[in-house]
Amino acid sequence: MERRSILVPHDFTTVADNAVSYAINLASRLSANVDLLHVVKDSKEAASAKSKFEKIIEKIGTSPDGVEVRPHVKIGTIYTDIASKASELHSTLIIMGTHGAKGMQKLFGSFAIKVITSTHVPFLVVQEQFTGIDMSKIVVPIDETQESLQIEQVATGLAEILKSEIHVISEKKIDSNLKLKLAVHSGLFTKQLKAKNLPYQTKILERKKGFAADIVAYTTSVNANLIAFAYHSDSLFPQFDSFAQSLITNKEGVPVLVLNSKEAGNYFF
Repeated sequence: MERRSILVPHDFTTVADNAVSYAINLASRLSANVDLLHVVKDSKEAASAKSKFEKIIEKIGTSPDGVEVRPHVKIGTIYTDIASKASELHSTLIIMGTHGAKGMQKLFGSFAIKVITSTHVPFLVVQEQFTGIDMSKIVVPIDETQESLQIEQVATGLAEILKSEIHVISEKKIDSNLKLKLAVHSGLFTKQLKAKNLPYQTKILERKKGFAADIVAYTTSVNANLIAFAYHSDSLFPQFDSFAQSLITNKEGVPVLVLNSKEAGNYFF
């Protein structure tokens, strides 16, 4: 069987190396290879990038369980070529390291969310001080929208492979219609988890500091190390989506997996 591909955009920083380590560990459990990508402006920069990749590959040495680490240098722009390379490689997952909110701003400017959601491939963000690679518990926030359920296939697929427990969480609603929609969505999600015989918990969070902050607080309270959610903003200016950005760059350093619900459609795991 052909091995999966995990794509890691690499800017030759320490946090990018963290993402590589994270990817290699996960790849060994997913029967995948790791593809490193550095995007340059012109051919002059390409030669230097290739030389740096050679040193990185040499430093990594022998990867576990047959994981092959393959470098790629592409002339273009990060705003489109991360997505195009993932499509070319039929990548299962994209994993990127970032220095929190300021690092995202520095790397992508105000278009961080646009880059992360430029692809139909699930995009996992690992911060410099990430909380660990244990994925025995995955926190999956959902809301009253149908789009939020798009994360179900990705989360359950990962959980099946990694033997994870899924925590389906939602925000407490006062409106009776919203309550009903959330109950229906939670029921649909847990029905799938039961069908796959996966362990799970459900939790309705009392609003304290805002849904994003409350999600992170819950995640750390149960010692989970991955948050997975579907991004489905209708904003014409994705950079203003404070919920998604604050969740992705959470101060606790919890890795976050994002799926663009509008682009979703393929089953990855």
